[in-house]
Amino acid sequence: MKKLGFLNIIFITYFFLHTPLVYGSERLELYFLTEKLLNTKILNTNEFIQFSLNSKSLGFKYLKDNNKKKSIFLINRAFYPIITYSDNINGGNLFQTIQLGELTFEGEEEAKAKSGLLIGGGIFLDIKKQYGIGRYLDLRMNASLSAAPTHDWLSIRDKSIIACSKNHLKEWFFFDACAHWGHNKRQYIDEINKNLSVSLTRLFITKKVFNESIFTINRHISDKYHQMQGIFALNSLLPNGYKTNFSITLGEPIKELISLNYSLSLAVSKYIKRKPLRLSLKQTHYDGGKFLGIDREDTTQQISVSYPINNRFNIALGYTRNKSSISSFSHNGPHIEFSFPLRSF
Repeated sequence: MKKLGFLNIIFITYFFLHTPLVYGSERLELYFLTEKLLNTKILNTNEFIQFSLNSKSLGFKYLKDNNKKKSIFLINRAFYPIITYSDNINGGNLFQTIQLGELTFEGEEEAKAKSGLLIGGGIFLDIKKQYGIGRYLDLRMNASLSAAPTHDWLSIRDKSIIACSKNHLKEWFFFDACAHWGHNKRQYIDEINKNLSVSLTRLFITKKVFNESIFTINRHISDKYHQMQGIFALNSLLPNGYKTNFSITLGEPIKELISLNYSLSLAVSKYIKRKPLRLSLKQTHYDGGKFLGIDREDTTQQISVSYPINNRFNIALGYTRNKSSISSFSHNGPHIEFSFPLRSF
């Protein structure tokens, strides 16, 4: 589980092919625009462009039976800079001293977490291949390398591959199957995580509210444990212009190992002066493990607010608190995130 220090200032790269009307959901955005077009027969210029982009991105355009060779309809290549402050560059011990009752444990000095500035970069590739109307394969690959100049160029390497089959079933029902592989390597961490998931999505309207409900069954696979997880998400567009994103994740109990019990998140966003102001809340609970024979449970709570300074620069301010049944693992502190766009090539 991720541990944050007292101050975590991150300069993060972020990429938008376009600015969605509905935060994070092309399908819900297309649903909203389609219903508006059917009911009013009118879309303004920005909405028409958005409608066209989403139709193409979701595989509803440009597939012809006599032109199968052109079924690869979208290729995105980009690179991005990394400038970040990390409180644990080497993956070491965040807590040098751990107190259990009358016992005090001291970690090795060399294994202590090192903090500082990281600089580097990464590359991103996204390929979509269509095999039916509203049906396509989506392959995304990412690799990055960053290093700390103040710590003899200690490095962090990240690689990930996500492959999905996205499928329109009928009307506004969709079925997706995805496989994810991720690798994080630091001085004291060499971790591989894999996920296999299937999702059923339905879009619908209730009392003028546009909704996207997603039910996912996920198989999480790591070096430490395997876990089945159930995830329900509901994204909504309200008549007053507010957008909400809610999700809950439940994990099966894992004996003798600390693992995800549940995660809850809620985000509310609204355009202010043509820019999205977003408030996010999240709580995650891990349990089931022991530390030196003592039961351990960790609850992490996060709050953040984000707002673009301009069209190409976003800032997020937040606060994180982790409360553990073992007091030495409890910590809290603020975080600041800056986002920049990727550079396509």
